[in-house]
Amino acid sequence: MTTLLEKGRLGESLAEYEVFDMHAHLMTGPVPWREDPADHLVRAMDQSGVKTSLVSSLARAGFRMEACNDLMYEAMRRYPDRLLGYVYVWPGDANAVRAEVERRLAQGFTGIKMLVLMGYDYVYPGYAPAFEIANERRLPVLLHAYGGQAGLDDVPVLADRYPDVNFVLAHAGAQQVEHHIRIADQVEHAYMELCTSMATYRAVETLFENVPLERIVWGADDLPLNMSHQLGKVLGAQIPEEAKVQILSGNARRLLSQIRT
Repeated sequence: MTTLLEKGRLGESLAEYEVFDMHAHLMTGPVPWREDPADHLVRAMDQSGVKTSLVSSLARAGFRMEACNDLMYEAMRRYPDRLLGYVYVWPGDANAVRAEVERRLAQGFTGIKMLVLMGYDYVYPGYAPAFEIANERRLPVLLHAYGGQAGLDDVPVLADRYPDVNFVLAHAGAQQVEHHIRIADQVEHAYMELCTSMATYRAVETLFENVPLERIVWGADDLPLNMSHQLGKVLGAQIPEEAKVQILSGNARRLLSQIRT
């Protein structure tokens, strides 16, 4: 039997595994070859054998949430079997956040995306309506959360407030992998998502050894990162084949099966 690593080295498709990407973006501006961002993403998915990506748009008008989510909705309509949407929220106006999340969920969005880079911690009150809705619906909430950043330490506080939110912590293992492990120990509904532009040595193996396997999911962060590169660190990790398949597909699908409609 050909291993996943051998398939990667040979450039063979991973389509049979129905790979699920938990972290992708639509971006405008310096997109390679002047492609439409949704077209670029689906082409990258096809090249890498990725079946589905859960995507947020950070691409329009200085991160204006309505414009970003409009772009995401257009992409979902064009690629309904390939692209699922995170609602991107900007917490400056709590009422606007609630209205935007409710509107987008009615349009078929799947989860919520938040950033801590804009001067707002995740415990900022403007984010509360999004967390409240996510808690009611048991939605995945993707948090930009490098190890060592203050935003990661907000997660246990949020987990106490919102016990039915599934927190997806982006960039686990990028730096200070022990920080993510500590949060995983404290929060049973925190999922470690693996996309990184650089990674601690043996980051995937270290997370596998210290975090319950069912709470490790794969994401590419394409764009700006490269999907094949992000797949490679899982394909080449020194962990069992069955664990790789769970990380690349099964865990994400089980997570999304918890959503309440």
